[in-house]
Amino acid sequence: MLLGKRMQKLLTEQDITQRRLAADLHLNPNTVNGYIKNRRLPDCITLSRIAHYLGTNVDYLLGNTDIRTYPDLALNEAETRLLNHYRSMDTPHQHMLDELSAALCLKNQDSSCS
Repeated sequence: MLLGKRMQKLLTEQDITQRRLAADLHLNPNTVNGYIKNRRLPDCITLSRIAHYLGTNVDYLLGNTDIRTYPDLALNEAETRLLNHYRSMDTPHQHMLDELSAALCLKNQDSSCS
């Protein structure tokens, strides 16, 4: 399970101790250590609170994605729909969509595309 590794990585990157995380989220320090050591799993609400505190999302903590999206990343309905379509595609189709997107950006001479 990646939860413990990812929590520890984020804590280290942000120079936050397990004890501070526990205190700030009103958790027992032994409980937090259990999460880090993968001896126990947080309930859904606690997992969500940990993700928010560490500036990431639940899917990243659980290892479902390597993308650390932050809570301030707001997608509108069309962007969410496009992202969901992209994620449901197999890799060859994702590459095709990437190439099409790049070509459309070039055609429109949109300097914001990368």
